[in-house]
Amino acid sequence: MEIISEELRLVEDSLRNLFLQNNDVLKELNKFLLGSSKRIRSKLCILYLKSNNVDIDENIINLLSAGEIMHNASLLHDDVIDESEIRRGEKTIGKNFNNKTSILCGDLLVSIAVTNLIKIKSDKVLNNFIDCTKKMSLAEISQYLLRDKVPSSKEYIDICAGKTSSLFSAILKSAAYICGLDCENADILGKNFGILFQIKNDLLKHSASNDKKNGVHTALDVFGIEKTNHLIDNYKEELLSLIRKYPENIYRRGLEDLVKEI
Repeated sequence: MEIISEELRLVEDSLRNLFLQNNDVLKELNKFLLGSSKRIRSKLCILYLKSNNVDIDENIINLLSAGEIMHNASLLHDDVIDESEIRRGEKTIGKNFNNKTSILCGDLLVSIAVTNLIKIKSDKVLNNFIDCTKKMSLAEISQYLLRDKVPSSKEYIDICAGKTSSLFSAILKSAAYICGLDCENADILGKNFGILFQIKNDLLKHSASNDKKNGVHTALDVFGIEKTNHLIDNYKEELLSLIRKYPENIYRRGLEDLVKEI
């Protein structure tokens, strides 16, 4: 996204060369971290802040890089749970090495993310992420226990909220706190965006195939196609109504476009 390309470059730069050691596993991990990611969490947060006339400083870059690192850590763990062999068109670390290595790499990334968060020097921010990791783990446990069962609509939305939108919310709430913005507003934006993002992701061909293989039932199984599309439209409209309250500028329009393009 051109209007925030400089800010995204700063996030990307912060993710480069994180590892002091130089071995085959860490080379592969570095390649994975810098791979073809949409950086959707960073895009959302940068557009949110800049639409509210806030400049991006070092604390926000540390926050965003921590969020991206945490997200990638969760993917490494997910690949083990789901026995995935391909991620972003490449062999997973578990496939290239083994599942133990993938778990250890995920744990390493979590420790690096925490190191970035400590640089911000805010107990509030740290607590946001501690709460987030708890919610992510509980949601993954719930999803695992529901394998081969169709969840209720509440169970499905709760899983989406835990495993996906909790990280969006943690990033946005923390950014709002750092910059003196409305944390409740940021939390709602992150939560609803994250749920919408997960529902749409569940509809992708590769994701749907992987979910079916693992006995995971998602939106189409729970709601059917018509109600799923209606649910998506509702989440988009709620998000756009929230965003329209922000100052009118190119970043707000960028935020609106991001919602529409999901």
